[in-house]
Amino acid sequence: MLEPFLTFIAEKKLWQPQDKILVAVSGGIDSVVMADLFASAKYDFGIVHCNFQLRGKDSVEDAKFVEAIATKYNVPFFIKEFSTSAVAKTEKISIQMAARHLRYDWFDHLLKEEGYRYLTTGHHLNDEIETVLFNLVKGTGIAGLHGIPLKANNVVRPMLFAGRQMIETYALEHQLIWREDSSNSSVKYHRNLIRHQVMPLLEKINPNLSQTTATTLERIRGAEKVFDEAIRKEREALTFVRARIFYIHIEKLLASVHPEIILYEIIKAFQFNYSQCKNVIRILKNESATAVGKTFLSAAHQLTVDRLYLMISEGMANTPEQIDILPDQRHCKIGEKKLMFSKIPIENFSLNNASDIAQLDYEKLRFPLQLRPWKKGDAFMPLGMRHKKKISDFLIDLKVPLPQKEQVLVLTSHDEIIWVVGFRIDNRFKISPKTKIVYCINYLYPNV
Repeated sequence: MLEPFLTFIAEKKLWQPQDKILVAVSGGIDSVVMADLFASAKYDFGIVHCNFQLRGKDSVEDAKFVEAIATKYNVPFFIKEFSTSAVAKTEKISIQMAARHLRYDWFDHLLKEEGYRYLTTGHHLNDEIETVLFNLVKGTGIAGLHGIPLKANNVVRPMLFAGRQMIETYALEHQLIWREDSSNSSVKYHRNLIRHQVMPLLEKINPNLSQTTATTLERIRGAEKVFDEAIRKEREALTFVRARIFYIHIEKLLASVHPEIILYEIIKAFQFNYSQCKNVIRILKNESATAVGKTFLSAAHQLTVDRLYLMISEGMANTPEQIDILPDQRHCKIGEKKLMFSKIPIENFSLNNASDIAQLDYEKLRFPLQLRPWKKGDAFMPLGMRHKKKISDFLIDLKVPLPQKEQVLVLTSHDEIIWVVGFRIDNRFKISPKTKIVYCINYLYPNV
């Protein structure tokens, strides 16, 4: 097994011979065999063990056992105890999720502090097959079919070439001792159910399941790279961003080979699911006459159907009901956006006509000012005009897209709108020859 182990590392370019490696050892057969292979290969390595304090005396014995392995190979040993149950309860997450977060946070710290290049785990080929089956049962796209990543940041899995049978044979031939975790035999955990009941049935159909699946996973990883490149090109051809709105060209999308898949891959980063994407495409194809204006919501964004484009913007949940602005206040945050306030004597003032800057006569303002979303019936007197205009009509005249309309804020003084933020100030509050102090507001938002 040593030769295929070294060949796998070299072919996959997992690390350089001179790299220091931290080997995660639980005490089970997989990680015990991995540690022995590292010692036989004469790598510069240390052993790390997590005590999650979940199995009472067994957890203590596991730690002692792994420390003895480190002593046997004369390599550095690192151990940490975690209050896993307490963290899971506090964070309101599962024990498994808490353990994962705790160990990988510590691993990251340890790598930097002790000067190790990579951390290795004992995941092997059977683990990979179980992961794919688990993902298939839950529902997955192509990304869930490629199994466990061989390399992710500083975490490497050099045992993925080996099936469980190969590992057991090596352990017996080299008279290695390991510890069994009783929880691994319990089928109340879904992965164990797959391992102990599903996998044996599949191996009856194909006794060479491990190796044929390894070949299949290699092909899937290659297909995923081709797929990702195709999606990248579709994204470039179909989308653009303007004024913090993400646009998708409807006609080009519908002309693509599989618009539901293309749409999902493009917008899944905005937390939309595949069912929503199928529904969007169905509406575009079958209800085009009435589709304009329809909206779909994810956790943080909304997708709006317009005549030529699908438009994705921040959800309304990110908009505050109202924020008071005090006279000496210097700034105000609204999600990722920010308003900056300053008072400038007229003699130091220079005019700026940018739409994201408001320059107002300070003495005409009555504090506190209020920042809020615009609402139906709101009206103001746009700069340069002598009569009021409804904000709804003002935004229509500017052809502001619906998603952006819903995010528009107004700044008011004693219930009078002084600025439609990012668009136009009110004519009544403009600077005049009598102005002594200019109240300047900068509307800042991050680039997309």
